[in-house]
Amino acid sequence: MSIDVPADPETAGLVVGLLPRDEGPADQLGFGPPADVVSACVFADDPLEGENLLTPLRASPEVQVLPADRHAGADVVVVAAGAVTGTLLDAVEDLAARAENPRRRLVLVSGPLRGSQLARAVGCGVVGILPRATCTPSVLVRAVVAAANGGAVVPEAVTRWLLDEARTFQRTILTGQGLTTGGLTRRETEVLRLLAEGLDTGAVAARLGFSERMIKKILQDVTRRLHLRNRTHAVSYALRAGAI
Repeated sequence: MSIDVPADPETAGLVVGLLPRDEGPADQLGFGPPADVVSACVFADDPLEGENLLTPLRASPEVQVLPADRHAGADVVVVAAGAVTGTLLDAVEDLAARAENPRRRLVLVSGPLRGSQLARAVGCGVVGILPRATCTPSVLVRAVVAAANGGAVVPEAVTRWLLDEARTFQRTILTGQGLTTGGLTRRETEVLRLLAEGLDTGAVAARLGFSERMIKKILQDVTRRLHLRNRTHAVSYALRAGAI
């Protein structure tokens, strides 16, 4: 699948980090600014375009731009490139691997990309994808702030692709192996749903027509397979995964 129009795989070079303008003494903030301000770095294959991206970020009271050598601690890294290529994605993966901020997210401003490239970008932590040709200053700031706060700004075509991929995964991987969302079997899901409703293992066994020993074995299997601490953790996992 191609998002927008086909990309030219030969035109993007290595990503170059951009520094913000010197605006006074260096801050004393370690990895970045207070929690209510998003720290961001910009990397681009074109210094002029990078400067155009830095301008609205500097002007926003919600964003503090960090120099490129502090990218490891930034909340958001913006990567801008004319075309998405294997070289570019290698660079994005390297940026992701060197992150020291557990909140780190990436925003990609680029030309068109293919579905296989999109999957790789998402795997690197990219949560915002902005078409280079139509990326406005206000959209860029909104995407950076949204990324830092658990949101995402992506084109409609990308959203459709992600939904299609999720449906395909559900149909071919999970359903084919008798699993539901979160990698739980239907029986495990039912047991955890009843526990979430407040039933103890004896009541769950009676409701499902199993022995209490069988219910305990089901719980042991799911906690061991998914590396969960106990049944309470298993119920919490199922709730977060949307399985119950």
